[in-house]
Amino acid sequence: MTKKIPQLSAEQLATELQIDLDDIARKKALDEAGFYKDYEKESYYSGRGFDQASVAMSYALNQKFDEAKAAFKKAAEYQLRPLKMAFDPTDPEFIGEKVSRGNQAINVVSCFNCAMAAGELAIAKEACLLYPEGHFPGNPKPDTADDLVHALKAWFNGDHDKASAHCQKRLDEYTAKPSKKITFRSNYFTLHLALWGIIHKDALSFEDGIKRNLAIWHHGARYGEESGTTRGHYAEFAVALTNLGIHAGMEQPVVDPFIPQGLVWVKPD
Repeated sequence: MTKKIPQLSAEQLATELQIDLDDIARKKALDEAGFYKDYEKESYYSGRGFDQASVAMSYALNQKFDEAKAAFKKAAEYQLRPLKMAFDPTDPEFIGEKVSRGNQAINVVSCFNCAMAAGELAIAKEACLLYPEGHFPGNPKPDTADDLVHALKAWFNGDHDKASAHCQKRLDEYTAKPSKKITFRSNYFTLHLALWGIIHKDALSFEDGIKRNLAIWHHGARYGEESGTTRGHYAEFAVALTNLGIHAGMEQPVVDPFIPQGLVWVKPD
């Protein structure tokens, strides 16, 4: 028997949106009062990016798509700043290895997700292209998230063989030793599978990856820490990769409440 997809009530969605708006207003007042003046810039940017992403998700689930896209764009722009501070020597705020946060592969993916939800392909591409190959000093040992970013970077550069190799590496690794529970690895396995489908224009793999990712999100909405919140009911990875696939000329593989339809791109002619 197929489980019913968990969804928030209209009242819950409205409450979540108001909580996010109140939080942004409170932090704006603190900012104007000089509260954040001694914060590291990358910490400030990361915090504001998280806040804007949260309110964007709430707007999207409340069917306020213009507001959602505007907030997702702000989130992506904030999240891009630490990446440029770390990896773009031409940026006025560049400090390279001294960047303390916001410069890891998971941060690139978050920026990519927000940009794709906003319809801002250029920001999504810039975030991926900024991220260096190999091990950047101060960052953890490269993992499956790094390979996803490297695959996206190669795809944006038109090197589909290299993009495929990054995904295939993690698909083979996970298949040989799958997680028994839902883990970081199992989540990224679904992303590599969907992206591999996009790279090869393989509609079945694309759909399978998105469906598997949604299953993880549905489970989290029932039992996870973010159950009952808009963050827990918005499948950010599935939204982003659905839009990337459509950009690549593929059909939307899955219609689901966790992928707000007003954020889904229109297939190019």
